Order: sequence, then structure tokens, then C-alpha cells
Amino acid sequence: MPNAPQSMGISLVETIRGDILAARLTPGTKLTVKMLSDIYDCGASPVREALNRLTSEGLVDRIDRRGFFVSGISADDLADILFNRCLLEGEALRRSIARGGAEWEEAVLISHYRLSVLPRQIEEGAGPRPNPVWEVAHKRFHMALLSACGSRLLLESCERLHELNNRYRHFSRIAGGPVRSIETEHRRLCDLVLARRAEDAVQALTEHYQRTGDAVLKARIETRPEAHGTPAERPHFPPTDGANAL
Repeated sequence: MPNAPQSMGISLVETIRGDILAARLTPGTKLTVKMLSDIYDCGASPVREALNRLTSEGLVDRIDRRGFFVSGISADDLADILFNRCLLEGEALRRSIARGGAEWEEAVLISHYRLSVLPRQIEEGAGPRPNPVWEVAHKRFHMALLSACGSRLLLESCERLHELNNRYRHFSRIAGGPVRSIETEHRRLCDLVLARRAEDAVQALTEHYQRTGDAVLKARIETRPEAHGTPAERPHFPPTDGANAL
């Protein structure tokens, strides 16, 4: 089919992006065309297209004469993500509270309920692991809060920052960072939003994200400086699609 390579390329971009955000491809990992072709069982052309796309998104670095690498992580980058997330989501939340009607309130209530009844972790023989269903519900709740803001570009920016922040949460989990109870924070946020207390809700959202940032920083995660100097081995892909929220 004429469209098959294009369709494969889009799918591959999404798959590799997901593996980077979920920390299955770790910062500093060298991304060769052959390695990715073997992992994802595809040809070289879709891999090159995906790497170029992810480079433009800032998730992959291209270094002259060295090739492609998963982009690094740092405390400064996390601080930048959190600053912009609080700024943009705060404005989106204010607009949603001002503009949202009964359908929006219902979406907030339903998404919060579905999140609240799910376990954050799944018990297995090797110990607890993150519940990917909870992770999806967590994102849906936060996006539901903002969904009545009336700006597609603002929502897309908020969703992008959510994914970038998730990358740090995944690494915090891997590095043994603390897991805090956030159910009370979600309940308070939901109540303030439905009560139309805009400034209190924005403050609660900001504090929620700042606590997350503090928890991630306590894990002391950083990219090893030598990572770009040596080729990485084939990455290990753990059997999980989600990560615990902090």
C-alpha cells in the first residue's frame, strides 16, 4: 500500500516517544538505526523519520559525528517544565471554571471518581508495580479539569507538559524516589473546582505540582555525563506501561 510507510512512521514515532517518556529508553542511550529496527521490527527509513521527528520535539538529541541519543534530564529542565505547567494549567483552569457548564462538571466528577477507585499499584510476585490503568485515569482527570478552557493550543501545550513531567516521575520511581499519598490532594482539587473557587483551585493545583517536583528531586535523578561518550547496550524493556504518580 502506498501509505504504509507513512502510517508505519507515525506509529513508530508514537511508540518510541512512549518508551522515552516511560523511561524504557533511558537518557543518554545511543539510538542507532539498527538497534531500533531490531527492537521495533521495522525498516531503516521509518526509524530515521521517527528520530528526526523526536529530535524536533526535544526528546532526542542529534550530536555531530556521534549520532542520536535520548535527551538528558536535569533539575533545571524539571524546574522549567514545572514553571510552565503551573503557569499554563493555572490559566487553563481559571478559564475552565469561568466557562465550564454542566457537562464539564460531570466530566470532572466522573474522571475523579474513576481515578479514586483504582489502585495505584498492582501486586505481583516480584513486588508491586505501577498500574497503567491508574496512570491513564490520572491523566484524564487532570485534562478534564482544563477541558472547558476554550483553547485547543493551550490544551495541547498542557498535555505536552504533562507527558514531559511524567518522564521525570518514571525516573523518580526507578531511582527509588518517595511515593506520597495524593488522593486527598485530588479530592480537594476536585471540590474547589466544582465550587468555582478559581484562585483557591489554582493554588491547590500549583501546590500539587510543586510537591511532585520536590518528590522527584529527592530521588536525585540525573543523566550520567559519560552517557554520550559510549554506545549503550540494547535497552531493557520492563513489563509495564505506566508509572506511579507522585
